[in-house]
Amino acid sequence: MPIDLRHRPVHSLTAAVAFAATAAAASSAHAQAPAGSVQVYGSMTAAVTTRNNQTGGDSLKELTSSLLAASVLGFRGTEDLGGGMSASFRLESVINADTGVPGATVAGNGKFWNRQSYVGLSPHRAVAFTAGRQFHAATDRVIRTLDVYNVAGTSLHVTPLGLHGTNRFFGNDSRVDDSVKVRVTGPAGLQGGASVGLDDGAGRSHSVDLARVTERYSVAATATRYRSPTVIAATGARPEYTLWSVGGNGRLGPVTLYVHVIDAALESTVAGRRTQDNRVVHLGAHWLATPQWSVKAGLYDDKGKDLNGIAGRDGKKETRVLSAEHSLSRRTSLNAVVFQNRFTDGYKLDPANIAGLNRDPGASSTRGFSAGIRHDF
Repeated sequence: MPIDLRHRPVHSLTAAVAFAATAAAASSAHAQAPAGSVQVYGSMTAAVTTRNNQTGGDSLKELTSSLLAASVLGFRGTEDLGGGMSASFRLESVINADTGVPGATVAGNGKFWNRQSYVGLSPHRAVAFTAGRQFHAATDRVIRTLDVYNVAGTSLHVTPLGLHGTNRFFGNDSRVDDSVKVRVTGPAGLQGGASVGLDDGAGRSHSVDLARVTERYSVAATATRYRSPTVIAATGARPEYTLWSVGGNGRLGPVTLYVHVIDAALESTVAGRRTQDNRVVHLGAHWLATPQWSVKAGLYDDKGKDLNGIAGRDGKKETRVLSAEHSLSRRTSLNAVVFQNRFTDGYKLDPANIAGLNRDPGASSTRGFSAGIRHDF
């Protein structure tokens, strides 16, 4: 509503002019302050999925977030501090599209910002330090370079646990609480990182990665170690889970090919049991058929020895994924996925896979189909 100053006394007019001048000065000072930005971002996905050989031998049809990408709400921001220095933060949480429930539960603990919650400082464009809940350095590299699906899958049906070194001592958490990480970008496409998870309730952990990234190809190596947060009473030891991996990707025209080899050793938390050893080989292909059509295929071959720490319990798990995505616009796409998990010998008895796949323990495989939509914002 306009303000009528015609019948105001002189001191009122003076006060009004002074207020206007102060507001203008404050606005000018704000405009000249160092630039900063906060962005609300995310994606909403939904898919109808059917799977066979579920608990009780039945098939299951359900509406969930896409198997290929979670529904996410996030906030991120940066501030230019001058002299090449900047500060940043990120808060990110899953949203279950079918129920509207935010966040997730990891090892019995509810986490609203379950995906990421960290603050960072970059003293130089080539160096970044971050602290909080985040990915380990090796997981960063698997996402960026080594996995055809960028470890974006929301289900064990399409993303095997061993692919990116989840914390087997802490609910198979794929992020690290109370962690500190540094990432460095060097000359000639060289990149690297190192991270440490402090010895809190999830146990101490360490991770490193080194890569060379070019327009035509990328090669990388990673290593990660987790220590159990609890001690085996009979021995006084804290079991460890160690992983290393090598691999890369290369472009051949419209197709990018991936290969990734992971070797893992998981010490048992039960006294007297054996160390479980796994060798995982991942092969992938991404075909950009047209600007609107994209086809991906992934094969994950996991050979396990002394599974669950039981001598002689050896077996094999094979995950196959084939998907197609059609972009309706820059933000919206449709997708379809066909997937299968097959087990032999001792791997049929693995409780983590039985629970994660909701698989009938008597079945040696489970397969399914999913079709959905994704909208980024």
